[in-house]
Amino acid sequence: MAALVSTFARYKDSKDYVFFVVDSQHRNYKLIKKISTSGVRAAYVGDYDLIDYPITSDDILSSGPLAWDSALSTINIGKFQLGFASIGISTHAYYEALNHASNRELYGKKVTEFPHIQKIFTESYARLIAMKLYALRSLDYFRSASDQDRRYLLFNPIQKMKVTTQGMKIIEMLLDAIAAKGFEQDTYFETAIRDIGMIPRLEGTTHVNIALVIKFINNYFFNPEKFPTVPKRDEPADDSYLFRQKAGKLASVRFPDYRLAYEEVSIPNVTVFKEQIELFRSFLEQASPNPEQLKNIDYMLALGEMFTLIVYAQLILENSKIYSISAELLDEIFNFLVRDFAQFALTQLSNYDNSDQQEEFLKSMLKRPILNPRTVQSLWENEVKPLQRTYQNT
Repeated sequence: MAALVSTFARYKDSKDYVFFVVDSQHRNYKLIKKISTSGVRAAYVGDYDLIDYPITSDDILSSGPLAWDSALSTINIGKFQLGFASIGISTHAYYEALNHASNRELYGKKVTEFPHIQKIFTESYARLIAMKLYALRSLDYFRSASDQDRRYLLFNPIQKMKVTTQGMKIIEMLLDAIAAKGFEQDTYFETAIRDIGMIPRLEGTTHVNIALVIKFINNYFFNPEKFPTVPKRDEPADDSYLFRQKAGKLASVRFPDYRLAYEEVSIPNVTVFKEQIELFRSFLEQASPNPEQLKNIDYMLALGEMFTLIVYAQLILENSKIYSISAELLDEIFNFLVRDFAQFALTQLSNYDNSDQQEEFLKSMLKRPILNPRTVQSLWENEVKPLQRTYQNT
């Protein structure tokens, strides 16, 4: 149990917001229920009452708009950190799965000698690196935020929603490589299976975050504004803006031209993904959702999945230059991005009523990646296979 609990409330008379701290050991603090979960054991979620609890001026952290901003910042930072939790779980599970498969023999061969197993580990490696690239780049934007640059308001919910669901995808893929071993109770993987699915559902569901992301579509594509390039931010600095974020007016947040990230990049599957992006933009320009579709939350959420993937790819590409990601790995990352985008377009096409023009655009987005078996083999030999037995949980 936390010794001190920050509490958000309102003054009874003025109705102004207030953020204050209470002592969980105080006799007027009554714990009603601790919500226990099988995973994330260090987390604390509970319900408590303050019965005639004495609040002094020293206990008050902030009042009025600042109290609201503080509460909002608490949620935003918590949501943001969930992406890194998924990255940690997926990384531990990845090494354990790779170690197990490389030590196991089947039909006289190491399991990792089978081509389909190599493909699983190579793609899941690409997805894991993509998660890390996005998360670290979104951190750069978060730490560089100001009232004039609030792009983090788009990037943070994607961190919470997309990075965490990619963690689920990786665990699912790895299970196909190690099978029943993943359910043995003396493995880390067994806890990963349980915990990884909880993270996307904390601090609001995936759908809540997609609904938030949709608010940025128009300015992202059609109303660009010049910004200075955001550098890598891993230095000690004053991050106090994170606790006094400007609230509201999400639709007013501006972005630079999204095409800038693709300049001087001539990797095959990046080019295919660029084609899908421009088709999506044309869809919005020439066959935008009608009033009925705009009211259909399911329809707009499905559309939001495609938009989310476009933003996800942008930050991955930006950070690939900062971290000098190999062309082979970047091509494999965009291989699955092309496939995922086509899958979302198919969902939009097959699950909802679309106009004839909308259907044509959606069908044109059903592109396949450029397949290059040598890329997969090169990644396996040079980046994935060397990870065997380099890390082990104890």
